Amino acid sequence: MSRRLLAALAALLVIAAAAFAINRWILDEDRTEVVALFDSTVGLYPGSDVQILGVPVGTVTKVEPKDDHVRVTMELDPGQQVAADTGAVLVAPTLVSDRFVQLTKAYDGGAKLASGTVLAAERTAVPVEIDQLYESLLDVSTKLGPEGANKNGALSDLLQVAADNLDGQGRNLNVMLEEFSKATATLSDTGGDFFSVVENLDTFSEMLLANDGTVALANKQFATVAGYLADDRDELASAVTNLADAMVILDDFIRDNRGNLKTSVDQLIAPTEVLVKQKTSLEESVRLIPLLLQNFLNTYDEGGNTLDGRGNLNELTIWSRDGLNARTSPDAPPALLPATGGER
Repeated sequence: MSRRLLAALAALLVIAAAAFAINRWILDEDRTEVVALFDSTVGLYPGSDVQILGVPVGTVTKVEPKDDHVRVTMELDPGQQVAADTGAVLVAPTLVSDRFVQLTKAYDGGAKLASGTVLAAERTAVPVEIDQLYESLLDVSTKLGPEGANKNGALSDLLQVAADNLDGQGRNLNVMLEEFSKATATLSDTGGDFFSVVENLDTFSEMLLANDGTVALANKQFATVAGYLADDRDELASAVTNLADAMVILDDFIRDNRGNLKTSVDQLIAPTEVLVKQKTSLEESVRLIPLLLQNFLNTYDEGGNTLDGRGNLNELTIWSRDGLNARTSPDAPPALLPATGGER
Protein backbone atom coordinates (compact mmCIF):
# COMPACT_ATOMS: atom_id res chain seq x y z
CA MET A 1 0.00 0.00 0.00
CA SER A 2 1.40 3.32 -1.06
CA ARG A 3 2.08 6.13 1.35
CA ARG A 4 -0.40 8.34 -0.51
CA LEU A 5 -3.24 5.82 -0.01
CA LEU A 6 -2.47 5.52 3.71
CA ALA A 7 -2.59 9.30 4.04
CA ALA A 8 -5.95 9.39 2.29
CA LEU A 9 -7.38 6.67 4.58
CA ALA A 10 -6.07 8.49 7.66
CA ALA A 11 -7.67 11.73 6.47
CA LEU A 12 -11.00 9.94 5.91
CA LEU A 13 -10.86 8.44 9.40
CA VAL A 14 -10.14 11.85 10.93
CA ILE A 15 -13.02 13.42 9.00
CA ALA A 16 -15.39 10.59 10.03
CA ALA A 17 -14.37 10.89 13.68
CA ALA A 18 -14.83 14.66 13.57
CA ALA A 19 -18.24 14.31 11.94
CA PHE A 20 -19.30 11.74 14.53
CA ALA A 21 -18.11 13.96 17.39
CA ILE A 22 -19.86 17.00 15.95
CA ASN A 23 -23.05 15.00 15.44
CA ARG A 24 -22.90 13.72 19.03
CA TRP A 25 -22.29 17.23 20.29
CA ILE A 26 -25.24 18.58 18.32
CA LEU A 27 -27.49 15.78 19.53
CA ASP A 28 -26.37 16.25 23.14
CA GLU A 29 -27.07 19.96 22.86
CA ASP A 30 -30.55 19.21 21.48
CA ARG A 31 -31.42 16.64 24.15
CA THR A 32 -33.26 17.60 27.38
CA GLU A 33 -32.39 15.79 30.60
CA VAL A 34 -34.99 15.96 33.38
CA VAL A 35 -34.93 14.55 36.91
CA ALA A 36 -38.11 13.57 38.79
CA LEU A 37 -38.37 12.60 42.46
CA PHE A 38 -40.92 9.81 43.12
CA ASP A 39 -42.06 8.26 46.39
CA SER A 40 -41.61 4.81 44.83
CA THR A 41 -40.87 3.38 41.38
CA VAL A 42 -42.10 -0.21 41.39
CA GLY A 43 -41.88 -1.61 37.85
CA LEU A 44 -39.83 1.29 36.43
CA TYR A 45 -36.37 0.59 35.01
CA PRO A 46 -33.71 2.28 32.85
CA GLY A 47 -34.99 2.12 29.29
CA SER A 48 -38.65 2.56 30.26
CA ASP A 49 -40.62 4.99 28.11
CA VAL A 50 -41.30 8.63 28.84
CA GLN A 51 -44.58 9.68 27.20
CA ILE A 52 -46.76 12.74 26.64
CA LEU A 53 -50.42 12.09 25.84
CA GLY A 54 -49.52 8.46 25.16
CA VAL A 55 -46.76 9.29 22.64
CA PRO A 56 -43.17 8.24 23.52
CA VAL A 57 -40.90 11.29 23.72
CA GLY A 58 -37.91 9.89 25.60
CA THR A 59 -36.54 7.19 27.89
CA VAL A 60 -35.59 6.67 31.51
CA THR A 61 -31.80 6.60 31.85
CA LYS A 62 -31.33 6.18 35.63
CA VAL A 63 -33.36 4.96 38.61
CA GLU A 64 -31.55 5.80 41.86
CA PRO A 65 -33.11 5.00 45.27
CA LYS A 66 -32.41 7.66 47.91
CA ASP A 67 -33.32 8.00 51.60
CA ASP A 68 -37.01 8.94 51.29
CA HIS A 69 -37.53 9.04 47.52
CA VAL A 70 -36.36 7.62 44.21
CA ARG A 71 -34.45 9.85 41.78
CA VAL A 72 -35.42 9.12 38.18
CA THR A 73 -33.37 10.67 35.37
CA MET A 74 -35.08 10.97 31.98
CA GLU A 75 -33.78 12.01 28.59
CA LEU A 76 -36.13 13.50 26.02
CA ASP A 77 -35.60 12.86 22.33
CA PRO A 78 -34.04 15.63 20.22
CA GLY A 79 -36.56 18.28 19.23
CA GLN A 80 -39.09 17.32 21.91
CA GLN A 81 -40.45 20.27 23.90
CA VAL A 82 -42.39 20.15 27.17
CA ALA A 83 -44.19 22.88 29.12
CA ALA A 84 -42.14 24.28 31.99
CA ASP A 85 -44.91 23.65 34.57
CA THR A 86 -45.39 19.99 33.69
CA GLY A 87 -45.60 17.19 36.24
CA ALA A 88 -44.62 13.52 36.09
CA VAL A 89 -46.87 10.55 36.82
CA LEU A 90 -45.89 6.90 37.07
CA VAL A 91 -48.41 4.93 34.97
CA ALA A 92 -49.16 1.20 35.20
CA PRO A 93 -51.00 0.01 32.04
CA THR A 94 -51.79 -3.33 33.74
CA LEU A 95 -51.10 -4.94 37.09
CA VAL A 96 -48.05 -6.91 35.91
CA SER A 97 -46.54 -4.93 33.01
CA ASP A 98 -43.64 -2.51 33.18
CA ARG A 99 -44.54 1.06 33.94
CA PHE A 100 -43.67 4.29 32.18
CA VAL A 101 -43.43 7.97 33.08
CA GLN A 102 -46.18 10.22 31.79
CA LEU A 103 -45.42 13.96 31.57
CA THR A 104 -48.68 15.73 32.34
CA LYS A 105 -48.51 18.83 30.15
CA ALA A 106 -47.58 19.10 26.50
CA TYR A 107 -45.93 22.22 25.14
CA ASP A 108 -48.39 24.67 23.56
CA GLY A 109 -46.41 27.88 23.79
CA GLY A 110 -44.74 29.85 26.53
CA ALA A 111 -41.90 28.69 28.76
CA LYS A 112 -40.20 25.37 27.94
CA LEU A 113 -38.89 22.74 30.32
CA ALA A 114 -35.15 23.37 30.53
CA SER A 115 -32.52 20.66 30.61
CA GLY A 116 -31.46 19.88 34.18
CA THR A 117 -34.85 20.68 35.71
CA VAL A 118 -35.70 18.70 38.86
CA LEU A 119 -39.38 17.90 39.39
CA ALA A 120 -39.94 17.81 43.16
CA ALA A 121 -42.12 15.20 44.84
CA GLU A 122 -45.01 17.71 44.92
CA ARG A 123 -45.07 17.58 41.10
CA THR A 124 -45.01 13.78 40.81
CA ALA A 125 -47.48 11.00 41.57
CA VAL A 126 -47.44 7.21 41.76
CA PRO A 127 -50.34 4.73 41.47
CA VAL A 128 -51.75 2.82 44.42
CA GLU A 129 -49.97 -0.51 44.72
CA ILE A 130 -51.97 -3.73 44.74
CA ASP A 131 -50.60 -4.55 48.19
CA GLN A 132 -51.91 -1.23 49.51
CA LEU A 133 -55.30 -1.93 47.94
CA TYR A 134 -55.46 -5.39 49.54
CA GLU A 135 -54.41 -3.90 52.86
CA SER A 136 -57.16 -1.26 52.65
CA LEU A 137 -59.78 -3.88 51.79
CA LEU A 138 -58.60 -6.05 54.67
CA ASP A 139 -58.77 -3.09 57.04
CA VAL A 140 -62.33 -2.26 55.91
CA SER A 141 -63.51 -5.86 56.20
CA THR A 142 -61.98 -6.12 59.68
CA LYS A 143 -63.68 -2.94 60.88
CA LEU A 144 -67.01 -4.08 59.45
CA GLY A 145 -66.62 -7.68 60.63
CA PRO A 146 -67.52 -9.51 63.86
CA GLU A 147 -64.75 -7.74 65.74
CA GLY A 148 -65.75 -4.31 64.47
CA ALA A 149 -69.01 -2.59 63.55
CA ASN A 150 -70.90 -5.90 63.35
CA LYS A 151 -69.84 -7.03 66.81
CA ASN A 152 -73.42 -6.79 68.07
CA GLY A 153 -75.03 -7.46 64.70
CA ALA A 154 -75.54 -3.78 63.83
CA LEU A 155 -74.27 -4.17 60.26
CA SER A 156 -76.40 -7.25 59.69
CA ASP A 157 -79.45 -5.38 60.98
CA LEU A 158 -78.63 -2.46 58.69
CA LEU A 159 -78.39 -4.71 55.65
CA GLN A 160 -81.61 -6.50 56.59
CA VAL A 161 -83.52 -3.24 57.06
CA ALA A 162 -82.12 -1.91 53.77
CA ALA A 163 -83.16 -5.11 51.99
CA ASP A 164 -86.68 -4.89 53.45
CA ASN A 165 -87.06 -1.23 52.50
CA LEU A 166 -85.68 -1.67 48.98
CA ASP A 167 -87.69 -4.81 48.23
CA GLY A 168 -90.07 -4.05 45.36
CA GLN A 169 -88.74 -0.50 44.94
CA GLY A 170 -86.77 -1.14 41.76
CA ARG A 171 -89.03 1.01 39.56
CA ASN A 172 -88.96 3.88 42.06
CA LEU A 173 -85.18 3.63 42.31
CA ASN A 174 -84.95 3.71 38.53
CA VAL A 175 -87.10 6.88 38.40
CA MET A 176 -85.02 8.44 41.17
CA LEU A 177 -81.77 7.75 39.32
CA GLU A 178 -83.20 9.14 36.08
CA GLU A 179 -84.36 12.33 37.81
CA PHE A 180 -81.00 12.61 39.53
CA SER A 181 -79.32 12.30 36.14
CA LYS A 182 -81.53 15.09 34.76
CA ALA A 183 -80.75 17.27 37.78
CA THR A 184 -77.05 16.64 37.28
CA ALA A 185 -77.34 17.60 33.61
CA THR A 186 -79.18 20.79 34.59
CA LEU A 187 -76.47 21.69 37.06
CA SER A 188 -73.87 20.97 34.40
CA ASP A 189 -75.60 23.34 31.95
CA THR A 190 -75.81 26.07 34.59
CA GLY A 191 -72.41 25.40 36.11
CA GLY A 192 -71.35 29.04 35.94
CA ASP A 193 -74.45 30.26 37.78
CA PHE A 194 -74.17 27.44 40.32
CA PHE A 195 -70.57 28.26 41.15
CA SER A 196 -71.47 31.96 41.33
CA VAL A 197 -74.10 31.09 43.93
CA VAL A 198 -71.53 29.06 45.86
CA GLU A 199 -69.05 31.96 45.72
CA ASN A 200 -71.72 34.37 46.93
CA LEU A 201 -72.59 32.00 49.77
CA ASP A 202 -68.91 31.89 50.66
CA THR A 203 -68.79 35.70 50.72
CA PHE A 204 -71.95 35.75 52.85
CA SER A 205 -70.44 33.20 55.25
CA GLU A 206 -67.27 35.28 55.56
CA MET A 207 -69.39 38.35 56.32
CA LEU A 208 -71.29 36.44 59.03
CA LEU A 209 -67.99 35.23 60.46
CA ALA A 210 -66.59 38.76 60.50
CA ASN A 211 -69.74 39.96 62.32
CA ASP A 212 -70.07 36.96 64.59
CA GLY A 213 -70.78 39.07 67.70
CA THR A 214 -73.53 41.05 65.98
CA VAL A 215 -75.08 37.89 64.53
CA ALA A 216 -75.04 36.22 67.95
CA LEU A 217 -76.72 39.28 69.50
CA ALA A 218 -79.36 39.33 66.74
CA ASN A 219 -80.03 35.61 67.27
CA LYS A 220 -80.37 36.21 71.00
CA GLN A 221 -82.82 39.06 70.42
CA PHE A 222 -84.81 36.94 67.97
CA ALA A 223 -84.91 34.17 70.55
CA THR A 224 -86.16 36.64 73.17
CA VAL A 225 -88.88 37.92 70.82
CA ALA A 226 -89.85 34.34 69.96
CA GLY A 227 -90.07 33.60 73.68
CA TYR A 228 -92.35 36.59 74.24
CA LEU A 229 -94.55 35.53 71.34
CA ALA A 230 -94.67 31.98 72.66
CA ASP A 231 -95.67 33.21 76.13
CA ASP A 232 -98.40 35.43 74.67
CA ARG A 233 -99.47 33.17 71.84
CA ASP A 234 -103.09 33.03 73.10
CA GLU A 235 -103.33 36.83 73.23
CA LEU A 236 -101.63 37.06 69.84
CA ALA A 237 -104.07 34.58 68.36
CA SER A 238 -106.98 36.58 69.82
CA ALA A 239 -105.54 39.80 68.41
CA VAL A 240 -105.21 38.25 64.96
CA THR A 241 -108.78 36.93 65.19
CA ASN A 242 -110.09 40.33 66.30
CA LEU A 243 -108.16 41.99 63.50
CA ALA A 244 -109.75 39.61 61.02
CA ASP A 245 -113.20 40.44 62.44
CA ALA A 246 -112.41 44.16 62.26
CA MET A 247 -111.34 43.80 58.64
CA VAL A 248 -114.66 42.10 57.85
CA ILE A 249 -116.57 44.95 59.53
CA LEU A 250 -114.44 47.52 57.70
CA ASP A 251 -115.09 45.78 54.40
CA ASP A 252 -118.84 45.81 55.06
CA PHE A 253 -118.69 49.49 56.04
CA ILE A 254 -116.81 50.44 52.87
CA ARG A 255 -119.21 48.44 50.71
CA ASP A 256 -122.30 49.98 52.35
CA ASN A 257 -120.95 53.55 52.29
CA ARG A 258 -119.02 53.54 49.06
CA GLY A 259 -121.01 56.45 47.62
CA ASN A 260 -120.71 58.61 50.73
CA LEU A 261 -116.99 57.93 50.97
CA LYS A 262 -116.50 58.91 47.34
CA THR A 263 -118.45 62.12 47.92
CA SER A 264 -116.37 62.95 50.99
CA VAL A 265 -113.16 62.33 49.11
CA ASP A 266 -114.35 64.48 46.21
CA GLN A 267 -115.22 67.29 48.61
CA LEU A 268 -111.74 67.11 50.11
CA ILE A 269 -110.16 67.91 46.75
CA ALA A 270 -110.92 71.66 46.88
CA PRO A 271 -109.60 72.19 50.46
CA THR A 272 -106.58 70.13 49.59
CA GLU A 273 -105.86 72.29 46.57
CA VAL A 274 -106.16 75.42 48.73
CA LEU A 275 -103.73 73.95 51.24
CA VAL A 276 -101.32 73.12 48.42
CA LYS A 277 -101.51 76.67 47.08
CA GLN A 278 -100.97 78.10 50.57
CA LYS A 279 -98.07 75.78 51.28
CA THR A 280 -95.60 78.66 51.67
CA SER A 281 -97.94 80.56 54.01
CA LEU A 282 -98.57 77.45 56.08
CA GLU A 283 -94.86 76.78 56.38
CA GLU A 284 -94.35 80.39 57.49
CA SER A 285 -97.19 80.08 60.03
CA VAL A 286 -95.81 76.85 61.43
CA ARG A 287 -92.45 78.54 61.79
CA LEU A 288 -93.77 81.77 63.41
CA ILE A 289 -96.64 80.51 65.59
CA PRO A 290 -94.31 78.96 68.23
CA LEU A 291 -92.41 82.28 68.41
CA LEU A 292 -95.68 84.21 68.70
CA LEU A 293 -96.92 82.00 71.51
CA GLN A 294 -93.59 82.28 73.28
CA ASN A 295 -93.72 86.07 73.04
CA PHE A 296 -97.30 86.05 74.30
CA LEU A 297 -96.28 83.98 77.31
CA ASN A 298 -93.41 86.37 77.97
CA THR A 299 -95.89 89.29 78.25
CA TYR A 300 -97.56 87.73 81.26
CA ASP A 301 -96.52 89.28 84.59
CA GLU A 302 -97.12 86.86 87.44
CA GLY A 303 -96.62 89.53 90.10
CA GLY A 304 -99.25 91.90 88.76
CA ASN A 305 -101.33 89.25 87.03
CA THR A 306 -101.23 91.40 83.90
CA LEU A 307 -100.10 91.26 80.27
CA ASP A 308 -97.30 93.76 79.71
CA GLY A 309 -96.45 95.01 76.24
CA ARG A 310 -94.97 97.96 74.41
CA GLY A 311 -96.75 99.64 71.53
CA ASN A 312 -95.01 101.26 68.59
CA LEU A 313 -97.34 104.07 67.52
CA ASN A 314 -95.29 104.78 64.42
CA GLU A 315 -96.52 101.50 62.99
CA LEU A 316 -100.17 102.47 63.43
CA THR A 317 -102.24 104.23 60.78
CA ILE A 318 -104.66 105.87 63.20
CA TRP A 319 -103.51 109.43 62.30
CA SER A 320 -103.36 108.89 58.54
CA ARG A 321 -105.95 109.85 55.99
CA ASP A 322 -107.91 106.89 54.54
CA GLY A 323 -105.97 104.49 56.77
CA LEU A 324 -102.74 104.89 54.73
CA ASN A 325 -99.45 106.48 55.61
CA ALA A 326 -96.30 107.28 53.72
CA ARG A 327 -94.93 103.79 54.28
CA THR A 328 -98.05 101.91 53.30
CA SER A 329 -98.03 100.27 49.90
CA PRO A 330 -100.63 101.53 47.41
CA ASP A 331 -101.57 97.90 46.80
CA ALA A 332 -102.38 97.32 50.48
CA PRO A 333 -105.90 96.18 51.41
CA PRO A 334 -108.41 98.64 52.95
CA ALA A 335 -107.34 100.32 56.21
CA LEU A 336 -107.43 98.05 59.19
CA LEU A 337 -108.13 101.06 61.47
CA PRO A 338 -110.80 103.69 60.81
CA ALA A 339 -109.56 106.88 59.14
CA THR A 340 -110.22 110.23 60.74
CA GLY A 341 -111.90 111.61 57.65
CA GLY A 342 -112.03 115.34 56.88
CA GLU A 343 -109.39 117.83 57.85
CA ARG A 344 -108.17 118.51 61.32
